[in-house]
Amino acid sequence: MFTRTELETKSFLELVTLCNRYGLKAHSDPNLRSSWAAVLLSFSNIAISQMQRGVGLKHPGRDAIESLIVAYDAFGLPTREQSALIKVSVEERRLMLQPYKVEQQRMLALYQAKVNIDKAISLLGGFY
Repeated sequence: MFTRTELETKSFLELVTLCNRYGLKAHSDPNLRSSWAAVLLSFSNIAISQMQRGVGLKHPGRDAIESLIVAYDAFGLPTREQSALIKVSVEERRLMLQPYKVEQQRMLALYQAKVNIDKAISLLGGFY
């Protein structure tokens, strides 16, 4: 992330600004330049360690991924006509009149949710 040499060239205000940008706080005395530099040197290792210990953001586990797969399968597959309507909707062409416009938007939302669940499964699947 940041090297000690890189941080040694920064002013006190620059270090505080960097920490504020990333939402970090000084570990000890906020009036000491070294407190802000220490945070910038250590935060990435601390963040990875926290994730590995299951603190904060963590891998949901195999059971949760399997639940995502069940949810993905529950959406079903669009028919030929539904696929065509989804394509037209994505292109934002020929929105249907009420009350079907709401249903068209609902179908597009279902499709987008299914795509996002598929992305989540793909992202998480490599980290069992």
